[in-house]
Amino acid sequence: MLIVAHLAGVLEAPAAQALRAPLQPLLAALLLGIALLQRLTVRAPFVTAPPRWLSPLAAVGTATVVLVMWHALTLRDEVQVRDRSALVARSLALAIQQQYATVADGIRHSASHLSTMTSKPGDEWLASMPGLLMSTPGVQHLLWFDSTGTLLRAASNHPLPNSVIHAMRNRLPQLLAQQPAASNGDHTGRPALRSMAPSDGPARLLLWTPVPTPTMGTTVLVALADDVALVREHVNDVNQDYAVRVLDTAQQVQVLASRSLRLANEPAQRHASKVSRSDTIVQIGARRLRLIVEPRPGASTSPLPDMVLVLGLLVTVLLTVVIELQRRLWHHASTEGRSRIQTALESATDGVWELDVPEGRMYRSRALLQSLELEPLPLDGSHAAWVARIHPDDAIRLSQALGQYLQGNASVFESEYRLRAGNGTWHTIVDRGRVVERAPDGTPLRLLGISADVTERNLARAAREESERRFRAMFDTANQIQLLLDLDGTILEANQAAGELAGLSPQSLQGAVFWQLPWWSADAATAEGVQARFAKALQGDTQSFELGVTRDPTPPITVEFSLTPIVGNDGQVLQVLTEGRDLTLRKRAEESLREISTLTTMGQLAARVAHEINNPLAGIQNAFLLIRGSIPTEHPHYRFVGAIEREIIRIASVTRQLYETYRPDQLMATHASVVLAVSDAVSFLEQVNRSREVRIVTDLSRAPSMVPVPDALLRQTLYNLVQNALDASPLHGTITVSALQDGDRCVLRVADEGPGIPYAIRERIFDPFFTTKDRTVRTGGMGIGLALVRQSVLAVGGWIGAHDRPEGGTEFEVHLPMTPLETGVLR
Repeated sequence: MLIVAHLAGVLEAPAAQALRAPLQPLLAALLLGIALLQRLTVRAPFVTAPPRWLSPLAAVGTATVVLVMWHALTLRDEVQVRDRSALVARSLALAIQQQYATVADGIRHSASHLSTMTSKPGDEWLASMPGLLMSTPGVQHLLWFDSTGTLLRAASNHPLPNSVIHAMRNRLPQLLAQQPAASNGDHTGRPALRSMAPSDGPARLLLWTPVPTPTMGTTVLVALADDVALVREHVNDVNQDYAVRVLDTAQQVQVLASRSLRLANEPAQRHASKVSRSDTIVQIGARRLRLIVEPRPGASTSPLPDMVLVLGLLVTVLLTVVIELQRRLWHHASTEGRSRIQTALESATDGVWELDVPEGRMYRSRALLQSLELEPLPLDGSHAAWVARIHPDDAIRLSQALGQYLQGNASVFESEYRLRAGNGTWHTIVDRGRVVERAPDGTPLRLLGISADVTERNLARAAREESERRFRAMFDTANQIQLLLDLDGTILEANQAAGELAGLSPQSLQGAVFWQLPWWSADAATAEGVQARFAKALQGDTQSFELGVTRDPTPPITVEFSLTPIVGNDGQVLQVLTEGRDLTLRKRAEESLREISTLTTMGQLAARVAHEINNPLAGIQNAFLLIRGSIPTEHPHYRFVGAIEREIIRIASVTRQLYETYRPDQLMATHASVVLAVSDAVSFLEQVNRSREVRIVTDLSRAPSMVPVPDALLRQTLYNLVQNALDASPLHGTITVSALQDGDRCVLRVADEGPGIPYAIRERIFDPFFTTKDRTVRTGGMGIGLALVRQSVLAVGGWIGAHDRPEGGTEFEVHLPMTPLETGVLR
């Protein structure tokens, strides 16, 4: 015990001087005691009862160890509490000093700004000084005086009394006489700052600096501050487990105390402060404040020492009782004594058993046999008859465990096996026992033990494990995202779908915060919104919301999240179940349906326009054929006859091609020919815009034969992009149209030599009804062409963009998938 006390530091106290001793004699005494105990226990006959002094010795020894451990843990807790108090004090002092430095920098910056002014301040003062007061806690008033004491400007958080102005005007000569030292300035060259802590006056702390101005000479900027208000916010932010006192070192009075101190018990608080409080001096200008940080009673201490003490004393009592009971058992080994022990054990367990090793006979209590629906007579007290009812696989293991124990290779006998009951069912039995009688040579003669039927416990455990296995299988194999969140948003469990979405393993997500996941870590606004929804779920309200989730390098997807609170029996939210369903396929299906509707409407409109033009055009053509022959060739304007006929034919060709371009596909074709669509678009638009004298060059050498998109969509895209390029191209310019297959994408490019697209409107060119074309231009549209193209391309899983070419002009680039887009709609 002295060795343990020596190592634990208990003997370092002055009161324990008499118990101190060198470590070597203590070790020698310990070895002597061990040898003595070994002689008493080994040389004595095994059949004799333990000595009477063994239980008191065990009680005293165990209690001493427990007390030493309790005292050591208590000392450790006191050291940790003291260290934490010192850390809190240092952190608080640093925060206060940083706050004061911020105030001083603000005043110096204001003085530097005022020194550059060439006239009496007006709006500049009103715009900057109140903002300085609002951003610097502790500063109550800002006064600007000239050298004669005239108040130039003033700013205050509340109405400024005239007494304050009068008091500062009287103190102004004293301030001007104490010029700030050069060291009070900063490395930026801004004016130096000096402070004063007056014992009386309108403020506890004065901060002032001279402000030389070009027109008014030397002026003084004075700040009236309250050091107590400056530190109050930081003091109140200290953890509630600690109490903080702030003392003015000059007046030796307490000027501030934290809220937790007002709630603490004063006598206990004074006791705690003697042991673990921490004092720190903070310099705030001319004021020196003393910070006293002390833990609240019981707020920062660990319950481990008390638990060790209680459990240790309980173990001491139990150990003493067990040793004394063992000694009594040795003295009452008669039949009557064994009967009483068996009765007591039967009341606490399923049964007791006794094995006569030399005879091979076993006694089992009647309560156990009745629970197994077995009759004592068929067993006839034979151990072999009992073993015969044991499962063959377990009988061998039981015999091996019993043999190992009887040979001394095990300290206790324990075995679990399956036994066939009287009704044919199998029960799981656990036998535990010890040798209670030995021969003079140490050979085991009699074993006494207890039996427990653990069948129901094992079945319940197996059922629980199976339920957990099924739950885990459903949780992990679910297609939708599933997360189990703690009350602070920490992820406790995550399934495979969640890990795949985050690009991590489900185990890597455990411990992460839900609104800090990689899905929206780059978007602070989204993360704040998710955190707000989680806070509402903690109040018991189920939350549902849709978010776009970005996953590099794959395209973004749309996920519908739901936060479902898990409520306990007491109505309190225990955890939050988060589920996420991928809505991308559904969104794409809806977008595809909208696009098909748009294309259908456009086709119907185009057919209607072509029809309305063709009807009068046919009449015009027939009428012209009738009068063409009546015009003589020598007529002065006969040369216009051929031109009129050609233009009528061209208009008919244009309307027919328009009808063919936007005619609905009756077969609902889902593939389109790239080469054919490009050729038709180029030939048609060259004819329509031949007066522009713009050359269109195509490069289809690497173009795929077919793409899995509607033909009308591909033609709409090409007509709009090529027409826009024609409108932007200069006279005699060149337009390049190319198509190629790049992996699983078909890339279409339309490049012109126009002036390019300004960067400021580049993102708006795809907005509906946005156009930069002159309305007087014949092809000037309504600004919906590019918007329809972008919607169509995105609906089939593609992408469209525009960029400036290095050699001048603009190039539009369209990416179309080479595999049909899976929309999730069953047809």
